[in-house]
Amino acid sequence: MPEHSRDVVDVATSFVQAAEAGAIEDMRDLMAEDFVAWVTTADGGSKRVDRERYLDSVRQMDVGSASLRLTVPDSVLVEPGLVLFLVEVRAERGGRSLHNHSGQLARVRDGRIGELWMVDALPAESDEFWAQP
Repeated sequence: MPEHSRDVVDVATSFVQAAEAGAIEDMRDLMAEDFVAWVTTADGGSKRVDRERYLDSVRQMDVGSASLRLTVPDSVLVEPGLVLFLVEVRAERGGRSLHNHSGQLARVRDGRIGELWMVDALPAESDEFWAQP
């Protein structure tokens, strides 16, 4: 059954809001059991991660200590069940700050994200910020 455009965008936006809050269980609830993501690496490449590895990476970021703010200024339904959205990232921690953007493409089925592709505008800066406490 095709996903309605509003539902697909709502799933993506809810996922970003859960990530901003560091709400791992809320994120898990929005991810399919067989979730897979391709995430940007510090060198601008990408790596494939499953649901647990993705959630572990969010845990390791310790977003609660970073005054993380994520906004979705724009999104577009590419086709039924597939949404492309822009995420603006702002964070501060330990006298350092991060301002970045990420383009993300999510395939949503049955109200959950099954696949996620991410392109980070400043991958090295992001990696450096999150690697340091």
